Amino acid sequence: MAAIPIDTRLDANKTGLRTAAEIESVIARMDLVLTTRLHGLVLSMKNRVPAIVIDPVAGGAKVSRQAAALGWPLIFDADTVTDRQLQEAFDYCRTEDARQQAEIYRRRAVQALEQLRIEFVDSMTKPGRTASR
Repeated sequence: MAAIPIDTRLDANKTGLRTAAEIESVIARMDLVLTTRLHGLVLSMKNRVPAIVIDPVAGGAKVSRQAAALGWPLIFDADTVTDRQLQEAFDYCRTEDARQQAEIYRRRAVQALEQLRIEFVDSMTKPGRTASR
């Protein structure tokens, strides 16, 4: 397996990727992504790439919450993850089942975003709503 470092930060990217499209293009071509970043998780799911998510914040924070919100099972805390857990996650991510699950979680995210959009538009167009400045 070849490890390819991908930095999702554009302001200080040490991997030479200059745009969001370049970062997404590289992630879309991966067999799996190991990430400690929210953008790594989001772009992996968007492109149907199984992700191993390691939350760098002790006890978990936004990365864990987002993965859990989608029901993605491969979430670990940096302070407690074991080599065995990572090996099992890597082995699973290389299966067709993992790709199919990534597609299911991608669809869940798309549906959740659409529902949020509908609720937002409804709340902004209710009769009697006044604009605030």
